[in-house]
Amino acid sequence: MASRTPAPGAIVDNKYRLAERIGGGGMGHVFRAENVLAGRAVAIKFLHPELSENTELAQRFFQEAQAVNRIRHPNIVDVIDAGVGEMGPYIVMEHLEGEGVGSALQRLGRFDVDASVGTCIPVLEALDAAHRVGIIHRDLKPENVFVAFDVSRGQAVVRLLDFGIAKVLDSSGPSPRTRTGVVFGTPDYLSPEQATGDAPIDGRSDLFAVGVLLYELLTGTRPFRAPTAVATAFRVVHAEAPTLAAAGVHVDQRLEAVVARLLQKDPMKRYATAGEVARELERFSSDPMKRAMALGRIINVPRRVAQASVAQAQGGPPPPPPTTILPEPERINTPLREPPPAPAPIRPSVRTSFSDSGASSIPYAPTRVVPSMGSPSRSSDPGPPPRGDYIASSRNVEPLVPPAMPKPLGVARNAASSASSSSTSVGSSNAGPPSRYVQSRSASSRFPGMYQVRGAVLRAVDKALTEDAGPRVREQVVAQLPQRYAEDFLNDSINALVAYDLEALDAYMEIATAISLHEPSRWRALGRLAIGGELHNTVRSVLRPAPDLQIAIRRGISIWSRLFSFGAWKVGASQSGKVVLQIAEFEPASLALRLWVVGMVEETARRAASFDVRVAISAGEVGFTPELTCEIA
Repeated sequence: MASRTPAPGAIVDNKYRLAERIGGGGMGHVFRAENVLAGRAVAIKFLHPELSENTELAQRFFQEAQAVNRIRHPNIVDVIDAGVGEMGPYIVMEHLEGEGVGSALQRLGRFDVDASVGTCIPVLEALDAAHRVGIIHRDLKPENVFVAFDVSRGQAVVRLLDFGIAKVLDSSGPSPRTRTGVVFGTPDYLSPEQATGDAPIDGRSDLFAVGVLLYELLTGTRPFRAPTAVATAFRVVHAEAPTLAAAGVHVDQRLEAVVARLLQKDPMKRYATAGEVARELERFSSDPMKRAMALGRIINVPRRVAQASVAQAQGGPPPPPPTTILPEPERINTPLREPPPAPAPIRPSVRTSFSDSGASSIPYAPTRVVPSMGSPSRSSDPGPPPRGDYIASSRNVEPLVPPAMPKPLGVARNAASSASSSSTSVGSSNAGPPSRYVQSRSASSRFPGMYQVRGAVLRAVDKALTEDAGPRVREQVVAQLPQRYAEDFLNDSINALVAYDLEALDAYMEIATAISLHEPSRWRALGRLAIGGELHNTVRSVLRPAPDLQIAIRRGISIWSRLFSFGAWKVGASQSGKVVLQIAEFEPASLALRLWVVGMVEETARRAASFDVRVAISAGEVGFTPELTCEIA
């Protein structure tokens, strides 16, 4: 029997009352919840209802709980409970207050030595415990490390997250409990042996990822970044690791040597154990309290202690932190001499962020609740986030325009003007094809690289425009794209199952609007066109006849929601009996993308319901607003 979709207010196994949805992706949803018997806040992961009948996926889903409970280490987020209920398989994990390291890096640029070492030592201690029981994490990165506030100790602590794709070594040798030849992990943090997939891996693979993490914490950059996932993996395998000094950061030469040893291509030349690395790092920040204070500045521990004290005096639980990111105590990302030019181009995530294989979901860094369904992509990867539940990972992305092509003016409107405008068109309806275009996307300029779309969306938009306007218009659009985006379109190498930065889609839609469509409203028709074209196979399971319209929309949500790393989709009914589709947390979407989504929903519903379905936008027909609401009849 199909599982019921989890929703706020629902009770799980007569024990956990669901509150708001705080994340999710290809594998399922994450909700904040409360144990109604103990009054304890928890976080619950659910497998997507349509995946819950798959025995293999359910077994992989529970692997994280089994791995964590096998290790039992204080620096690993605790799994409290697990089971199968009316809403399918679920895992209950401890609820943490604080901030993901990926999110903190976005705010601060980089960490000082005490905070960097203070982050890595607990991670290494957790990995050492995991390796001792034959478990390799395989997906270590900033998004899977969390700086939490420990109320009982009144200080910051570090927790390692997401053992969902961990490799378990059996007693006979290093054979993974996954299909051979499958590469898991995020490209920048893969070890060379993990990237090639042609050799057994052991705990030293995780130590390479620690080296990448430590390099990034100290410099704010990743040592092997490249324009694409494949190019990144190639650099991991073949390119010499850069020094910290090359990134403009000068530290104790012994610390430089530790990073260099961790990043050795040959596992035999790295450290033998995680514990050995932890002891080495203690030499550079020997005082545990000093490390804790450095981490405490990142999550503003004094403020949290004050909140907890007030709550205790009033006889209640400590209040949740504000939904906005706490003010940073000190920025240390001021120029260190002259930083080297380092574009952070779009690249698909090797981790199957949106894939149906059940590996993991889009990368994100929770700011209030830890367990992720996997990770987003810092996929390729500042300003305060638009909300406090979670933020997708990101990196600063500066447009790169080929010298022979017109350079975009790059005029970004501020948030206020963006929200007040009803159009993101970059050209007027009576204008001819411009040689330059004005970037009107304010959200993209504020949050570069933080949100992703499945490659299927990019392919569908590209194919629909080609069908509607012709190949020559498509060539003009691609010619004006920044080079790092244009390459995948030119080579037809966009992979439908992986995550791409939202900026690529924005740039394509803006240029196409200016050159050919002239009005964002045209994107609604192209959204309908995509369902009969490139997206047909993606939504095919939804197109079968449905007994009523609401069921058709529910089926659609299970697919549509997995095309984007943002948005919380839900369906209901209005007082007039119309089906209401609401997409909350939809701030990253421009007007063009919203209208394309409406067209996609409209055509999918029409085919599933077998009659002429009409979709009316009742709220959110403006780019970068919090939600999009449609009435369907």
